[in-house]
Amino acid sequence: MNRSARINLSSANVLVVDDNLHAVELLCGVLDGFGMRRFKRATSIDEAKEACEDSVFDLILTDAQSPGVDGYELIQWVRRSQDEQVRLTPAIIITAHTRRSQVAKARDCGANYIIAKPITPKIILERIIWVAQSTRMFLETESYIGPDRRVRKLGPPTETGAGRRKEDADAAAAAEADAEDADQEATA
Repeated sequence: MNRSARINLSSANVLVVDDNLHAVELLCGVLDGFGMRRFKRATSIDEAKEACEDSVFDLILTDAQSPGVDGYELIQWVRRSQDEQVRLTPAIIITAHTRRSQVAKARDCGANYIIAKPITPKIILERIIWVAQSTRMFLETESYIGPDRRVRKLGPPTETGAGRRKEDADAAAAAEADAEDADQEATA
C-alpha cells in the first residue's frame, strides 16, 4: 500500500457486537478515531441479527464469546442470509482465544479475519484496510459461504504478509520457491 494513500472511513456503516457494553464503547471510540461516524451497537446476537435485517453494514466487528449464541454463529447466520448485501458483509471476529481451533472456527464460519485481544488501534485499522483491499474471492457452496479460505498451499493471503506463526512464514517461503522454480522452467 502506498504510504501516502488515504482511506476515507467516514461514511462506513459498522455493526459492533459485544455482550460487554464497555467493550462496545471502547471499540466504537477506536473506530471514531479512524474517522468512522456511523455505528450500530449491539450487546446481544439477537440485537445484531435485528440490526442486519434493518440496515446494510459495510463491516461487522463481533466478539467471539457471547452468552448463548456466539459471534461465530452470528457470522454463519450472516453468511446464510437471503439478502445478498447482508451475506457479503465483511466480518471480523475479536477474541481472547486464538488457539488454532478458534482460528479455524473463525475461518470456517466465514469471517474475513480474527483479531486477538487485547486489541490495539493499529491492528484494528490494519485489518479493516486488509478487508477493504482484499482480493480474495467470495465463495458460496453447500457447506461454506465466505471469503476463499484455500490458502494452505499458497501461504497466507497476500494482503496479510508472512503471517504470525512459523508455519505461515514457511508456507510463504515454499510458495515463493515454487513460483521461482516455475519462472525458471518457463524461461528455460
